[in-house]
Amino acid sequence: MPDRLAELSELARERVGAGYYDTVSAISRRRKSLIRAVRASGKTPIIAEIKYASPSSGKIRDYEPAVRIAKEMLAGGACGLSIITDPVSFKGGLNILSEVARSVIVPLIMKDIIVSPRQLRAAARLGADTVVLISELFSAGLTDVDITTMMQEARGLGLEVLVEANTPSEFEKVRTIQPDLYGINNRNLSSFQVDLDTTERVLAETKPVSAPVVSESGIETVADIKRLKTAGAQAFLVGTCIMKSSNLEQKVRELVNS
Repeated sequence: MPDRLAELSELARERVGAGYYDTVSAISRRRKSLIRAVRASGKTPIIAEIKYASPSSGKIRDYEPAVRIAKEMLAGGACGLSIITDPVSFKGGLNILSEVARSVIVPLIMKDIIVSPRQLRAAARLGADTVVLISELFSAGLTDVDITTMMQEARGLGLEVLVEANTPSEFEKVRTIQPDLYGINNRNLSSFQVDLDTTERVLAETKPVSAPVVSESGIETVADIKRLKTAGAQAFLVGTCIMKSSNLEQKVRELVNS
């Protein structure tokens, strides 16, 4: 079975080498803290993700303006937005991030397969507030610098850092570097298999952390949210089920009210 994470990292390296992230444009936008947004949420903190496709699902939604999608998600009560900027595997784009950043005032995550500090600089220039680092990428040596250096680079640019892991052992590694937010990805990015037991298992087998824990991937229903809350997750990054919905605002509100 091919290692999908290794494949995605190689594609990311190709984009970096081709200059995709070397944008000269910059957006003047006051940074918003995702940590504060999660902690201040009076309901279930939902980070809604804009993505039109994925390697596992194929096409998720026909194209429509990202700003319209973002505003519907926010009307439903999302505390933040995740914008995928991988143009190949997820049909995202840096232009989508910049368009949304110009139009909303909530915290924005730039979601990509981050292997180089050059991607962080693009995130900062184009209005992101937070970036996601994948612990397994660094453990496998698939990045240009180590995770501590990447975190320092991100924070030097004023970005918050969410570091995600898929196993208890990787989560323990993440604990040692103390990111701004912890992520648990219910999708194994090497095999693309999804299992909500992942969040339960990781939190049951590791010590509590002081920063917010975000459960990611495979979340579709209110029952899923309640299950993951019981496990100890405090916020939830949800993309596919929202983007597949015929009523984005209603779907987000349903999850926010869970």
